[in-house]
Amino acid sequence: MTDLRPVPILLIVVGVLVLLAGVVFTLQGMGIVGPQGSFMFNNPTWIYQGVAAAVIGLVILVGGLLLGRRTPGVAR
Repeated sequence: MTDLRPVPILLIVVGVLVLLAGVVFTLQGMGIVGPQGSFMFNNPTWIYQGVAAAVIGLVILVGGLLLGRRTPGVAR
């Protein structure tokens, strides 16, 4: 019987999405990707916010991975 643990999977998916969004925000703030007419393009504020989002996404991702590796305790 397999134990489907939805919480670690959900944390991993959310962590990856937030991490990717943070990377995109950072790159847009640096003026590397995105349309030049965007309010985020070449705007240093979005560099800092993107890095913060990427770090938060990484923490969520690592938490999901660690939670998924944890084995259930044996009843004594």
